[in-house]
Amino acid sequence: MRPARYAIIPSNGRECLRQCVDAILSQVDHVTIVRTENVTLGWEQYITDRSGVLTVVEQGINISRWWNDGLEFVQFFQHEFREDRSEKFDVAILNDDTIVPEGWFDAVAGQMRDKRAVGASSGSPIGMPVLHTRPGPRPLDQRMQGFAFIVAGETGIRADEQFAWYCGDDDLEWRLSASGGVVVIPGFPVQHLHPNAQVTPEIHELIAKDMQSFVDKWGTRPW
Repeated sequence: MRPARYAIIPSNGRECLRQCVDAILSQVDHVTIVRTENVTLGWEQYITDRSGVLTVVEQGINISRWWNDGLEFVQFFQHEFREDRSEKFDVAILNDDTIVPEGWFDAVAGQMRDKRAVGASSGSPIGMPVLHTRPGPRPLDQRMQGFAFIVAGETGIRADEQFAWYCGDDDLEWRLSASGGVVVIPGFPVQHLHPNAQVTPEIHELIAKDMQSFVDKWGTRPW
């Protein structure tokens, strides 16, 4: 029996969220929306009808905290409500402006489990899976795609919340690489509709701060 499958999608209710949910919903057992602004946006019923789960977090920009809120909720759900109480479970973390192709979860999670890795994404440019088992800089096109990736939920991995907007995915990838491995598979391209569309002057400041925090932590930039 395959591990249970979940998706976590932080969102402030952009229209693209509907496309994101529609693309992933049939591929997982449960979708968790982490609402990043505590306001009424008009999409709650749409999401509730399709996922059954809606979580609300405090206002403030911190994508690592949003991911962690989702991971905490999914872990609680897995342990308390799943009938099989399986130890293993797979969790996709998606930007709300991503559209995964059909079969994406099967392919990415399947390779992760086959290679006994604990993190995975699509996006390898070389026609074969790339397995990272050590932290460290790597070519941009061989990194775990931070806008759409899967982690082995039973590891209990959490994002480092000092990275509010930038480098949190790189930090997570490096730690996953060191604790079991990260595989990046070829094919199954994910549409990323609006890269950097939400970058504001405040976020520009966070980007610079986060990069310095990454260098302080690891002694080098991620690329």
